[in-house]
Amino acid sequence: MKSNDAILENVKLTRNTLLTDSDWSQVPDSPLSEEKKAEWQKYRQELRDLTTLDNLATVIWPTKPL
Repeated sequence: MKSNDAILENVKLTRNTLLTDSDWSQVPDSPLSEEKKAEWQKYRQELRDLTTLDNLATVIWPTKPL
């Protein structure tokens, strides 16, 4: 069984990749509507909040907006 530190490190690595992959959605010249940008912003905040969970062994990843 992985330690909490190892689990946290894996969560952070995956989260950081997902944040990087969604950076495009927040730039000023993004083709998204303000509503869609807000959805992506919410998704990105949910990703950031993952590392504050008490039980990292049962992380439920947020769903990427369409």
